[in-house]
Amino acid sequence: TSQSIYFPNVEGIDFKDGVLYFVSKKKLMLYALDLDNNTYTTSPTNGGLLGSGEFKNSPDQLIRNEGDFLYFTEDGGKTPGVYAVDASGQRYAIFEAYAPMYFRDKTSGLAFSPDGTKMYACFQDCGCEVSGEGDCGCMLEFERLDGRSFDGETLNL
Repeated sequence: TSQSIYFPNVEGIDFKDGVLYFVSKKKLMLYALDLDNNTYTTSPTNGGLLGSGEFKNSPDQLIRNEGDFLYFTEDGGKTPGVYAVDASGQRYAIFEAYAPMYFRDKTSGLAFSPDGTKMYACFQDCGCEVSGEGDCGCMLEFERLDGRSFDGETLNL
């Protein structure tokens, strides 16, 4: 099928203002399909640095809060975490895990509180041990100290 040729291993999907976003894990590509104008754009997701962070592996989940940021998670690699791209194409590392116990882990379960001031994400393995199991997941909660939404202003650092 054409899907398996052009969009292999597709994951993560989001829709806003007539544009459908999804990622191809195999091609390491973000696709934005403008359904109103029958056009599309692509952007590589493994370009290395994103803002002040690294992103060198597979994109996974996509989610948009209420603003102009498209958030995505990283599957595998040495710095699993959450990253974002704004409407202008500027890229940001929201958080990354550098400890060896997170190498090759997968960030998943990305969600936001209704007011957008809290962000939740999970690591699938964490390198921890519970009840004799070798792997367990962990959930993280992030909150902006300035009380703004995660779709609020950036510090432009």
